[in-house]
Order: sequence, then C-alpha cells, then structure tokens
Amino acid sequence: GPFGEDGTLQGLLEMADIPYVGCGVLASAVGMDKVLMKNTFAQNKLPVGLYLGMLRSDWESSREWSLKTIREEIGYPCFVKPANLGSSVGISKATNEEELIKAMDLACQYDRKVIIEKLIQGREIECSVLGNDDPTASLPGEILPSAEFYDYEAKYLRNDSQLIIPAQLSMETTFRIQDLAVKAFRAIDGSGLSRVDFFVNEETEEIYLNEINTMPGFTKVSMYPKLLEASGVNYTALVDRLIALALERYRDKKRNRVT
Repeated sequence: GPFGEDGTLQGLLEMADIPYVGCGVLASAVGMDKVLMKNTFAQNKLPVGLYLGMLRSDWESSREWSLKTIREEIGYPCFVKPANLGSSVGISKATNEEELIKAMDLACQYDRKVIIEKLIQGREIECSVLGNDDPTASLPGEILPSAEFYDYEAKYLRNDSQLIIPAQLSMETTFRIQDLAVKAFRAIDGSGLSRVDFFVNEETEEIYLNEINTMPGFTKVSMYPKLLEASGVNYTALVDRLIALALERYRDKKRNRVT
C-alpha cells in the first residue's frame, strides 16, 4: 500500500542510488492510483469496466451532485474504493443510495480520491508478469473467494478461498489474458514484476481488465509465485530472476546522461 508500492520508497532508493526489485517511481505511482491506472488502460484501448473518479472535497461540498452523478453515470450495484490503497481496505459494495452514502463516507476516510466502479459479474482471473522491456506472462489462475467478493477478510483472515491454477479457460481466452496482462504492464512502464487482475464473463468469456498490482503478495502460497511455478519458474529461480532484472534495470538507467 502507501509508502511501500506507491513510488515513495522507490524514489528514496533512486535518490540513494540503490538497485531495487520491482517497478520504478512512475509505474508504482500509476499502478497504485486506481483512477490514473484506469485512465492509462483506457487510453491504451484496454478493456476496462465503467468507472468514475471523485475527490473527497467534491463529496463533502456537494453530496447531492455527487450522488446524482454516480447514479446517472455508474448506477447500481457498484463498488466504491479508495483510489490509493491496497489489500481491499475501505472497499464497499452499494446496491442503493443509503449504502452508497456509507460506502463513500468509508472510502473517504482512507484517501482524498475515490473510484466508483460498475459491478462486473464474472470469474476473478489473475495473471503474473515477469520481465523488464520484454516481459512474459504466466498461466492465468482463478480465485473463488470465500466472501461475496475478495475482501480483506477473505484475503488475510480466512483460509477458505480457493486458488485454481491454472484457470479452466479456453486456449483462446488464456492467450488473450496473457496478451492483455503484458500490455497492461507495458502501459504503465512496469519493470520486474506485477500481477494483473481480470474479470471474465462465464458465458461469453468477455474479458475486463480490473487492475495491476505492482508489488503483489510474495509468500510461497501467494498467487504471484504460484502462477509462475505452474508456468515452470520455481520460487528460488524466481527470486534469482527478479534480482537479475533489478540489476539490469539499474545498469540501463546508468546509461542516461545527467549532465
């Protein structure tokens, strides 16, 4: 979340001239801000769902206008999220105006910017990306959350969510997800590693790009390393590869003239 994967720590390491694993300042900041991230994806013609960004100051100064805008542009049901936060903290689902008000008030406790997204019914599919300028994508995996959606409790406090690796998808859909994952990574100028999350319609297999996580969970039971292990890269080899990518990126940046 903030100060870890939003570009601030990365900027400190840049100033200290220390190589580091993962995305740089720009990619980390854009990947953290869900509104700017979606804007970037949309600009690159990647398939995103309906969304709306709103400032806390707008919500507090003009609540009726904000509710009207959300109702007309997004509708119900919708999800309300702090724009710059991780681990599903501060996220709520709203099916009516009363729930929307509570959801906006909660999200605004965590950030000055909020994103409102139209509900997309679909399977939750994730794909790992590894590399710098020539990244590759893993086999996709599927999450079957124990809760209504993959919230903080389902991620960290319960162990009954299921990870299906690889996801049972057609070959065409698998290739499409891998292609979109790499394009999303390149769209924010990613480096090292990222996990890209999708929704896939069960009937039509239509794909929506949900978000990119520039510093995904990395325990041995986390989705990112498990997907790469299923794709032929074990945990030890993955750590070695990430360190090599960090040094490669560092050397490449050293080629830039600064005077």
